[in-house]
Amino acid sequence: MTFEELFNDKEPKDVLRKFYDISQIPRVPGSMKPISDYMVRWAEGLGLEVFRDETNNVLVRKPASPGREDRPTIILQSHMDMVCEKEPGSAHDFENDPLRLRVVEGDKVMATGTTLGADDGIGAAQTMAILEDDSLAHPAIEALFTVDEETDMKGAWNFDCKLLKGKTMVNLDSCARMVAGSGELEYKMRFDKGTETVAPDSRVMKVRIGGLMGGHTGQNSMLERGNAIMMVNRILLELEKQMPYQLIYMQGGRGLSSAYARDASATIAFAPEYEAKVHEICDSQLAVFRYELEHRDPGVTLRLEEVLPEYDQAMDAKTAYRLRSLILLLPDGVFTRHRVYEGCMESTSNVGVVETEEREIYLTILIRSFMENRKFYLLDKVRRLCQLLDVRTELGYNIPHWEFCVSDRLMDLAAEVYGDDPVTVAQGTLETGIFCQHMPDTEIIALACPYYNAHSPEEYFLISELADSQKKLKELLAKF
Repeated sequence: MTFEELFNDKEPKDVLRKFYDISQIPRVPGSMKPISDYMVRWAEGLGLEVFRDETNNVLVRKPASPGREDRPTIILQSHMDMVCEKEPGSAHDFENDPLRLRVVEGDKVMATGTTLGADDGIGAAQTMAILEDDSLAHPAIEALFTVDEETDMKGAWNFDCKLLKGKTMVNLDSCARMVAGSGELEYKMRFDKGTETVAPDSRVMKVRIGGLMGGHTGQNSMLERGNAIMMVNRILLELEKQMPYQLIYMQGGRGLSSAYARDASATIAFAPEYEAKVHEICDSQLAVFRYELEHRDPGVTLRLEEVLPEYDQAMDAKTAYRLRSLILLLPDGVFTRHRVYEGCMESTSNVGVVETEEREIYLTILIRSFMENRKFYLLDKVRRLCQLLDVRTELGYNIPHWEFCVSDRLMDLAAEVYGDDPVTVAQGTLETGIFCQHMPDTEIIALACPYYNAHSPEEYFLISELADSQKKLKELLAKF
């Protein structure tokens, strides 16, 4: 649909226009040149000073409006990449296809079959609309658009913060008024896959868990939604108790540790006389899952699919036992609750990916925490488990948490503008922890439009909340 068909009668039209425009451009982490090229052309078209580094971060400077030249410079920070998740069966190609936006019930903006990229396209669009509007009162603005926030935060790590003149940063990737945030680390695990011949005359079936909501493993952590990887493994453990079978293949997650696995599957081989038992166990486990997730993730499904006898090799018993044991014993879910902010986690972990490769089994786990000691305590648990099971490990990345570093003046100004909006903390990991580390003399606050169900195809934002957020952001700039 065209912009006019979607948003012609909606406000703030300028922000919606920019969000629509960037939604036409691929924003895949690790492939950021197309959107970076667009941002540079756009900023140059406005006659603004623009700088792009080798990582494809883009820094745009806009002078203060008349009469505001003596005000301190403010930094508006957002990221250009998005989480690329899609519904099963979707043919969407994130590397080439534009997002298919839609408006639901007059106020809710979503994408058809995919993540929306409001995380953090909406923050980037808010900033772009401000830079385009010459009628606003504001201090000098440095707009920093980073890359690869959704993976290893390479953009924030590699950006030369000496280029920034401002000492106040407003992060626009937060969903609320936030003053601190969790850190995270990704840990990768591999072990060799031993094989054996599939027993003759075996039935081969795929056990598939689906229908889960998925979502952001920080922002949605306290909702305690289902993890399809853990659920498939529970079925495998129950089968192990009651019958002999061979495990051929296991897969779960979409290659992204920061999103809950919405679907996962395991392919098994067993003697024909156990087929009724397989159905019985799967039906029983589905009833258990539906009971457990009735109020948290009620859409869970379980399917048994017959597989053509194309497999002649399965994991050997040692490999299958090691895989089931590793997934069973890895910490998954909320570990501790925040001591100050009600309803927030303090530390959590997510088993995000499992893949059966030709010669290896590969898994990842993502650990988040507001405290370094908690983060590394959870990591110690994983390390020791991997040592006991002879699993090779590698630290993917480690991102620091964001310590409170906001002046009384900025807190008072935010309270004046944002009123009763609660002050909270970011359960998802923001780039602010890196910037706080690289710029210890800079104060950082997060003030952004809410978005919901991030990292899943159910992601959305509300136009009414966007209008309120943009109005308050403009007011903050005018009073800064």
